[in-house]
Amino acid sequence: MSIKVGLIGFGRMGRFYLDEFKRNSKYEVAYISDVSEECRMLAAQEAPGATIVEDYMPIFEDPTVEVVALCALADSRKEQIETAVKYGKHIISEKPIADTIENEWSMVKAEESYSQFATVNLYLRNSWYHRYIKDFIKSGEIGELAIIRVCHMTPGLAPGEGHEAEGPVFHDCGMHYVDIARWYAKSEYATCHAQGIRMWDWKDPWWLQCHGTFENGIVYDITQGFVYGQLSKDQTHNSYIDIIGTKGIARMTHDFKMARVELRGVNTTEIVERPYGGKNIDKLIDVMADSINSGRRSGRLPKFRDSAIASEFAWNALENARQNALPSIGNNRTLEEIRYRRAHMTNGYGLLPRNHQKNQ
Repeated sequence: MSIKVGLIGFGRMGRFYLDEFKRNSKYEVAYISDVSEECRMLAAQEAPGATIVEDYMPIFEDPTVEVVALCALADSRKEQIETAVKYGKHIISEKPIADTIENEWSMVKAEESYSQFATVNLYLRNSWYHRYIKDFIKSGEIGELAIIRVCHMTPGLAPGEGHEAEGPVFHDCGMHYVDIARWYAKSEYATCHAQGIRMWDWKDPWWLQCHGTFENGIVYDITQGFVYGQLSKDQTHNSYIDIIGTKGIARMTHDFKMARVELRGVNTTEIVERPYGGKNIDKLIDVMADSINSGRRSGRLPKFRDSAIASEFAWNALENARQNALPSIGNNRTLEEIRYRRAHMTNGYGLLPRNHQKNQ
């Protein structure tokens, strides 16, 4: 029998989830909830077999619903997770799992004493390229892992476009890269020095670079920002991971369509190109379904603790950057040009849903 799921929040991420649930025969989308009438109208078109509701409580109160997918903004998740626990639902949550560090750790405590499965979409862990690289590291081909370098810069989300509940860009997006570096290192962060910049006179850093060490001695640097040619005639991006060992290296780049992995070990040189894979929601929900059906939690399901650690580190890095001569370059006039351009673009980076369309 199909696993009945209730989807809460039908913005950009909620629509990604619906697409993948519809493709997966292990699931049936029973409910979609959103406070926006426009989003509910679109949900009714996209999922004619689902019950569309404004108030999400019917989802929790229906005993046939086994899984809830929490895709609304972060400031709603604590209450929704607590309600899911009360009603005994399996939980798939977007990150972060709450709006403050205190609330996130409260949700970690709730999950760790919970009998049902709960996971969070730290999507890079399920990407084929990171798993491929990690297997290469395990083979010993690069020697001992020593340095992890991660970079993700796109034009992306502009300041003030509606994600305030999830914090500045290094938290909203950057915590994915904080998490994947920790996943590779298999250790906890020990030290951090961060430098940011307030582009276009925005109140928060919209670009941040941090470096430091893990407890096991591995060093890292992480660079992330949505500042990469916002008004360029032809937009581009710069995204990679660079893994350096005592004997060899492994690295990856992508163009959001294809990912290219280069492995250069002591005995093996390999170059692999495959489709990028996007947010990997298909893999996350499939692993969740297999866990539910088998009654055994897969090690591929990220835990709430993983999300809280990445979130806390990202917030701390932002605070550290504020102590390090946080400069401001650019002005609000340019920011208004960026927002205007993004509002009228139909093909770009991280565009918000407009006129009921899903922009890629």
